[in-house]
Amino acid sequence: MQDIRDYSFFQKIEPLNKGWSNDRKYYIETVDGRRLLLRVSDISEYERKKTEFEMMKRVAALGVPMPQPLDFGICDQGKSGYLLLT
Repeated sequence: MQDIRDYSFFQKIEPLNKGWSNDRKYYIETVDGRRLLLRVSDISEYERKKTEFEMMKRVAALGVPMPQPLDFGICDQGKSGYLLLT
């Protein structure tokens, strides 16, 4: 997880055991007080998650109230993909 962009700004990382997906979920607090949701999935889900991230950006741009997509990428030395949301 340390190879996530802006990881150095994460002050608090707590695992969440909620939801229906197989993603590993984490509650994040940053040094500047932002509260975020980090979703980490197996790299085999990368293309599907990339599509999901792009769709979330489109829907958010329409003004639909929802968690805002902030970042998407690869972590865990190429073994996982991640979505970072408000």
